[in-house]
Amino acid sequence: MQAPSFTEVVRQELSRLPFDDDVQLRGELVGLLRTAGQLTLSGGGPPVVSVTTGSGAVARRVHRLVTTRYGVRPELKVRARSGVQHAPRYALVLGADSRRVAADLAIIDAEGRLRRTMDVAPGGVEAVATVRGALLGGGSVSRPGREPHLEIGVAEPAVAAQLAELVRVVAATSASVSSSGRPRVVVKSGEGIAAVLAAVGATSAYLEVEERRLRRHVRAEANRLANADSANLRRTIEASSAQVRSVERAIARHGWDGLEEPLREVALVRLANPQASLAELGSLLDPPVGKSAIHRRLARLEQLADHDAQDDGHGRRGGDGPVTRPHGRW
Repeated sequence: MQAPSFTEVVRQELSRLPFDDDVQLRGELVGLLRTAGQLTLSGGGPPVVSVTTGSGAVARRVHRLVTTRYGVRPELKVRARSGVQHAPRYALVLGADSRRVAADLAIIDAEGRLRRTMDVAPGGVEAVATVRGALLGGGSVSRPGREPHLEIGVAEPAVAAQLAELVRVVAATSASVSSSGRPRVVVKSGEGIAAVLAAVGATSAYLEVEERRLRRHVRAEANRLANADSANLRRTIEASSAQVRSVERAIARHGWDGLEEPLREVALVRLANPQASLAELGSLLDPPVGKSAIHRRLARLEQLADHDAQDDGHGRRGGDGPVTRPHGRW
């Protein structure tokens, strides 16, 4: 049996939540009808409200919401799977009670005309319930581990703008409205999707998203640190190799006896420890010296390797005798 999509997992979890109060019940119905609902007006007859969904959990939720708030039982119609359709479709039709329900939820105005906006304040429990209902009716959530994407499709651009504002307030995250094709409210960050799921009560789905998001973050940070360590190690090895070559050239040009004692000490420990750090080289000397002293001595050896020593004032080059420094310690 094929595992359900993550969207269906979220719908099933939200459909099991209890009804806390009538305000939340109304808000959830508003969100459901604005995303999965249809209002049919024909020839001056009474309006007919229906809700169509491919989720059995959502169909049961709508039935319970309508029955609890209005005391009526919607007619349930099921279209079995056929052709390219992979799952049954459920339609709940309110029939004669449609006008009363649509007016109470501000779907139609006093004259029975469709209202293009929602009557929901952007804050409080009703706003949370409206986002929950919209996610149940028209939402889609990518599976954790894939490119993060949450969207809610609606019929009216103004409703999409209102719903995006509700998402921003309820979940404290950014939400945009896509104008290509059917209006859609879109959240594209993993953190934002987790915040929306937590806000509407999909706790288990939220924890799964956060676990995958945290795992991805930790893996990325580990890779970054590993790459940084590798780059640092590569630079250290390259620098050490260059220093070894400089020491070898200095010795070839001036000989061991042509170097002052501090330079001979550093040349010896560098040749014996080609991959050691400057601090490690300094600790090998007796007495130990700091990194800066090692760096200065190696720089001097590199200078001696690439250039003849300066004239010592008696017409001799540095290669004719020990290379000395007048003052100070290397």
